[in-house]
Amino acid sequence: MADVWSDLDRVIKGLATVSDIKAAAIVRRDGLIITHNLPEGVDPKIAAAMTAAIVGTSEMATAQLGQGRFSQALIESDEGKLVSTGAGDEALVIALAYRDANLGMVLMALDRASRKVDEILRRAQGR
Repeated sequence: MADVWSDLDRVIKGLATVSDIKAAAIVRRDGLIITHNLPEGVDPKIAAAMTAAIVGTSEMATAQLGQGRFSQALIESDEGKLVSTGAGDEALVIALAYRDANLGMVLMALDRASRKVDEILRRAQGR
């Protein structure tokens, strides 16, 4: 199990090397934090719960509106962007990006990270 935590931490550290991403987290779909490098002053438990709620609502909205399967949620604010994407059935990967971030670069990094997280969690469950 220690390998799982190490592997997930490596995913977060990999996202931290993307210049347009200032912080990231892996959270469970039920809103519990798995691992993160969120900035000081940000409560990871609250961030995880709120992000899971945003994604859950977005998934329901895309289904109800006939828009197919949910891919990612993007929230833009004065200070930057919050991007959330699914990582299989168990988890989400979220990133805080700078206001002027190259969104394409951020989305590519999140896509890679979410696939890796899904792979790690499936391996841990023997699937």
